[in-house]
Order: sequence, then C-alpha cells, then structure tokens
Amino acid sequence: MKKLFYIVLIEEKKVLLSTNQVLKDEIELKIKELADNATINKALILTETDLQCQIYKKLSEIEELNNFSNTDDGFSTNKIHTEISWFSDNNTDRLSIRPDITLLEPRNLRITSRFNGTPLPSKGLHSVDGGIIMELKFDRNLKTISEKNFQGIVKDIQSIETIHNRFDNNRIGYQIYSYLILFSKAPNSESNMQKIRRIQQELNIRGLNDSKCKFIYHFIGVV
Repeated sequence: MKKLFYIVLIEEKKVLLSTNQVLKDEIELKIKELADNATINKALILTETDLQCQIYKKLSEIEELNNFSNTDDGFSTNKIHTEISWFSDNNTDRLSIRPDITLLEPRNLRITSRFNGTPLPSKGLHSVDGGIIMELKFDRNLKTISEKNFQGIVKDIQSIETIHNRFDNNRIGYQIYSYLILFSKAPNSESNMQKIRRIQQELNIRGLNDSKCKFIYHFIGVV
C-alpha cells in the first residue's frame, strides 16, 4: 500500500516587538534591576543622560535585543537605538519627536533609501512596522518630584500620544508600544504619590493605558 506523505510548510509568524509580552516582561525586569542597583549605589545615576545610558546597558543584556542582524538593505545592527526622530503626522516630513530610546527590528530598517526607493528623510533611515519607544525622566530633587519635571513628563506624554495617534489613524496601532519611565531621588511619600497618580491620570485621559503605554516609576533615593 502506497503511503502518502503530506508536507505542510508553516511559516513561523513573526512576533512584533510591540506585542511580544515575554520581551516586555524582560524589559521591565531589567529596569527593576537597575532601580535596585541605583538605590544602593547612589552615584550610579547623576543625570538623565546617565539614566539613558544605564537603561541602554541593561537592555543590551537581553539577548533578543542585542543580537545583530541585517537591515533590509544588508547592514548589521541590533534593535536598541537612541534619539531616533519620528514623524509627527502623516501629512508632513516634520521630524519633531525624538524618544530617548527606540527598539526597532533591523529587517524593518533601511539606511540607503526608503522602502519604496525614494531618498531617505533627514533622519537618515526609514523604518516600518513600528516598535517600542521609551521616554525617560530623572528627578534629582531629594524631597519632591519637582513641578518642572512634572511638566516635562506631561510633554513626553503628549509626544507619546502623537506617535500613537499616527499609528491608530493608519489602523496599525498594535505596531507601537511605549514606556514612560521615571527615576526619582525623592522619597516614596504621599505627596509624591499624588504626583504619580496625576501622571497616570494624564496617560489615562489620552487613552494611553497599559495596553499602549506602561508607566514605570522608581524612588531610588532611600535605601
């Protein structure tokens, strides 16, 4: 009796960075590890740029993010980048938003031309399919989350909202995910928690719940 063999080829579905919950859990664990270290080692983070560098370093410990692979036009890179500019809307080439950290799939990047062959925008790259963005804030005030930093956080939230709206308007909102990360040297007091709740309220008002944007805060001023 002749046996028939059916070979079924199933292409593995590529999981987007923005929807990869395992990856997001790893990211949040690394940020917690950094906060624990910074709480003990007071000189580890002195400026917001220090915070950016330290988070980049911790993200580099995640194999999926630090593995190098080729861009669409054949150049090797990892997934972690800083200060990449994003378009503010669909109707202009205005690059007015620059998150502190952006995670992008190399295969969704081109650095020689756009995917349609036209010249690159001024930021020197073209990316598709979104990714993960991070806005960071470091408050060195030892007593309270300063009003100046609070207003700066609100501006960051507005930038996050603008990027999400652009993706939502194109019906691809699932392709982008955001983190708003605050490290504060102030104590975990009731007055400071009131500001934390105000920040979360600002996110909620703009429809940026945990399914779109995760707010992570750590008080690192007290051992």
